Amino acid sequence: MNTTTRQHLSKTTRNIRQNAPQCLTPLPSTWVTLLDPPNSSCYDEALLMCQYSDGCWAAWIPDFGEIGLHSGQFCRLS
Repeated sequence: MNTTTRQHLSKTTRNIRQNAPQCLTPLPSTWVTLLDPPNSSCYDEALLMCQYSDGCWAAWIPDFGEIGLHSGQFCRLS
């Protein structure tokens, strides 16, 4: 990911954090913005795949792989 794209995504994440109470209910096959990506070199967006019985989500981050997330770690893209 180039710097311009990362800067744009970081700005998007800041805006979502400011508007966190307006986040919508997550659904499978939805792209979400990660509020705190697992590391600084990966994308800050993930695709939700399925929800586990404990409420956590299986998600996929491009160039990172599969990860388990709870709903407080992401916000749905608008």
